[in-house]
Amino acid sequence: MNSHKIYFWLFIIFMFPATSQSSEPIELTLSYQINPSPPYQMGTGVEVIEPPGIALDIINAAAQELNLKIVYKRYPNVRVMHLLKHGQIDGAFMFSYKPDRAKIVRYPLTQEGKLDSSKRLATLSYWLYSLIEAKLDWDGTNVTGAKGFIVAEHGDSIIGDLEKIGQKVQQPDSAYKALLMLTKRPQVVGAALQDVKVAPLLDSAEFSGIKRSSVPLKTKDYFLVLSNRFVARYPDLATALWEKIEERRDDVTKESMYRYSSFQ
Repeated sequence: MNSHKIYFWLFIIFMFPATSQSSEPIELTLSYQINPSPPYQMGTGVEVIEPPGIALDIINAAAQELNLKIVYKRYPNVRVMHLLKHGQIDGAFMFSYKPDRAKIVRYPLTQEGKLDSSKRLATLSYWLYSLIEAKLDWDGTNVTGAKGFIVAEHGDSIIGDLEKIGQKVQQPDSAYKALLMLTKRPQVVGAALQDVKVAPLLDSAEFSGIKRSSVPLKTKDYFLVLSNRFVARYPDLATALWEKIEERRDDVTKESMYRYSSFQ
């Protein structure tokens, strides 16, 4: 065997394992909370149900194009943050931006080091809902009109915002129950809820007498956040994943929305 053939086979022997390894998908463990947040996160408890939610649809579409294998784990949100902080999971969703949170997890950033909202998983808006005949409204700064309780889904971030401006808040465990309280209890004058949860409910005759405020109470972007450990190990892959989420988000959301309308 001449020297050229020897070099050729040595090249094949040494390169084949590397080629095989590079074709294997990289596995990521991503977590989300055990409470449902339809249509983005479906189901209650630790099981990943089918269909799983628009957030998972977006992540799965991005992962498929990047040859990533996603393993989903569900925990209470406090547990999710603990695992992220200690690098025991690779990422989690859906989280809005908080400066304290940004100290222990990684958000997508611009080249200038600012939060890159174009890489969000979703934008969710809270609106103030009331009976059509009520004078209740939100002027962008204060709640105006009728006085009484405002209901908001238990655990939603809007509760703290309402309490800061002096509103009394009750916390039912679903958007449906919140609207039911609005229609049945005179002391409840408004409901502060996410539009994606309320829109399908307002199609029913049961809630036909409900209107929405002139402007949203709050609009927030929500992200897939990654652990410091994962980004340190795979910085280019982290960037690619966020970029793919940006690329696929709107199309997947539009395609998937109808799948979830009957679940809300």
